[in-house]
Amino acid sequence: MDHASNAIGGHFADALREGKDFILHIGAGGSPERFPKCVEFEHRIFRHTDVVGDAHHLPFRDGIFDRVFALNVFEHLREPKIAAAEIFRVLKPGGTVAIHTAFLQALHEEPHHYYNATEFGVRDWFSKFDIDAVNVTGNFGPGVMLAFLMANLSEVARRGGASEIEQLRLKSTTIGEWAEFWAGKGPEPPGFQTLQNLPIEEQKRIAGGFELIARKPS
Repeated sequence: MDHASNAIGGHFADALREGKDFILHIGAGGSPERFPKCVEFEHRIFRHTDVVGDAHHLPFRDGIFDRVFALNVFEHLREPKIAAAEIFRVLKPGGTVAIHTAFLQALHEEPHHYYNATEFGVRDWFSKFDIDAVNVTGNFGPGVMLAFLMANLSEVARRGGASEIEQLRLKSTTIGEWAEFWAGKGPEPPGFQTLQNLPIEEQKRIAGGFELIARKPS
């Protein structure tokens, strides 16, 4: 299957192109190039997929890989701790894992977006490892995150049936107005009610949290 995917960059691409280490790339997607000594693992077939399977049950023997990459994968796994344990199992002693995962991200790739994790959640997933660092890379920086959230707010307002005037009012509301309102120092921002009155299904895409009401079967 041919599938568009963001090109892997930075030190990840350097390590893959170097071909020195045996690398497992989980969730490689439609990577635009083939790398030596790299096993591309996916849940279905993409352009350069080598193995199709489940990240919770990796079909590899113990201690075979030097490195494992899983970029933008863990938020889409039902059991992240099990997947982390599987990575631990297939790594050689001293082998390393690197992941990118979501924290303040809106709903995406539904219905398979299960978790957004804090630093403490990520550390808990990988508690069996010696953790060297938990960093914020440029693609996850606060500026990028704000742009991503604002783009999603605009999109859910449009999809939720907000009028053109309401959409314009929302877009013209400043960060300062939101901050002053949250701090109790300013009036309700112009776009506030537009967002609060969106259909629930659109609110779910970018809500601050959820209330669950459930019942034990009779």
